Amino acid sequence: MIVPKHGLISAARLRQSLAGVRRVIIARADGIALYDDVPLAERDGGAALTAAVNGLAATVATSFTLGVAGANITLAEQGALVVCLIDAGHLLAILVDAQTDLTAALRAAGAEAEHLRALSNTRIAS
Repeated sequence: MIVPKHGLISAARLRQSLAGVRRVIIARADGIALYDDVPLAERDGGAALTAAVNGLAATVATSFTLGVAGANITLAEQGALVVCLIDAGHLLAILVDAQTDLTAALRAAGAEAEHLRALSNTRIAS
């Protein structure tokens, strides 16, 4: 079972292994935040947007017969949002600076999602 404390540990690990991490969110697939490392006043909608982006990626993957969408990246001028599926009910999102190596960000987020998946003792839904 994933609990908020896991988010604190994951955020610390991600910041240690990857330069440019601005925010770490662990959300339920329904858009409810389990962990968000920004101040409370800045949290509005982060988990819901993460779930929406993941839902759209899953729909695209299914529509184009690509299989299960395990991760997605949204690029913008000031950075990127990397979202990885932890299991059928949880997502990990990291917001990174524009200078961050996206291959490294995807690798770090994927590794952390795998670690959290092991804690939840579940698998990615197919």
